[in-house]
Amino acid sequence: MQIKCKRRLPVVLSVTLLAAVLSACGVKAPPVQTGMPVQTPDSGNVTITKTKAKATETELYSAPDGSFSMQIPAGWSVSSGGTGMYHSIRVTDPEEPLNQMFVLLKADALLHSQAGKEAWQYTYAAGNSQAYLFTLAPVLAQPSTENFYKLFPQYADFAVQAEPGYAGYTFPRFEDFTVTERFPSAGNFGQAALGDELLRATFTEDGREGEGMFAATVVDFGPVQIAAGAPSGYQIPSADGGYYMAYNIMAVTAAKDTLIEWEDVLTQCMGTLEYSQAYVQSVQQAGQEQVAQAMQFSANANAVLDGIMSSWEARSTSQDIISQKQSDATLGYERVYDTQTGEIYRAENGWSDTYQGGRYEPVTDDSVYIEPISGYIE
Repeated sequence: MQIKCKRRLPVVLSVTLLAAVLSACGVKAPPVQTGMPVQTPDSGNVTITKTKAKATETELYSAPDGSFSMQIPAGWSVSSGGTGMYHSIRVTDPEEPLNQMFVLLKADALLHSQAGKEAWQYTYAAGNSQAYLFTLAPVLAQPSTENFYKLFPQYADFAVQAEPGYAGYTFPRFEDFTVTERFPSAGNFGQAALGDELLRATFTEDGREGEGMFAATVVDFGPVQIAAGAPSGYQIPSADGGYYMAYNIMAVTAAKDTLIEWEDVLTQCMGTLEYSQAYVQSVQQAGQEQVAQAMQFSANANAVLDGIMSSWEARSTSQDIISQKQSDATLGYERVYDTQTGEIYRAENGWSDTYQGGRYEPVTDDSVYIEPISGYIE
């Protein structure tokens, strides 16, 4: 079935798990071509191949351990790792891994400063074995959503070392993370949130470029003064060994210039993610204090959902128009639209010059480039 809906999907994640997801949908009216009247002639024996996103059907995925379930594009791969509040899910297209959905409930131990990291290294060298993990932790010197994603490759390396539950799980890398557009955070976190934004950004993975929408809320665990060196006289050198944490970490991404095709499919699937009651209870039993701390942030889940979708709708259309035109020029395509349905297609350059029918017309209105194409004319 093709994904369509007429009302907003509910948030089905338990608030005790802080699993904010990206979801909302609405029926989009067919693009309007200014000055181009709709005609209803014969199609002229045109053969059309749907885009992969347009042809996508969904299926229900249930985790083997019963921890969560969600609708995913049929044939996509699902992997998960981590336990409790550190649980993470990654859903990818095996034919194009840049097409993905990613969720991480919580990222921990983002150190305040390099001086703090060096103090932990001193403490570990002095015989405190419990300090070892902090010697590996990344430094988030300027807390913000953007800077969290800029150091995400470092955090991924650290998390795999620190959390045995990530064994066999592969984090996305989001290397060369570059923000192309910023939107105000939809959450009402007050002073607890640091540099909180919703971001549209590009990145690379295995040398290939992708683009996506990203959310994460960074909060401060607080300062922790620890010894930073041997005593000097009556004084013991110290440094702030405190750290930040990040919640509501989520992303929907696609190969460069195709997010416009995949965004609606991916956010709707993300909106069906549901953790089981048994998993919720297991997290509660692991530590009530941890869950209580998470709950104050999870109250903002619906606001985050609305913010992601409204940010996409409010994105810079000039950016999409330019990138889509450049993509067409590079790949040798022109765009035409179906005068009966309003759907937009790519065709090889010059196709409209030889087309004898009247149903398909060349695109001349730039506003059409902000709408996804439905397929390719053969």
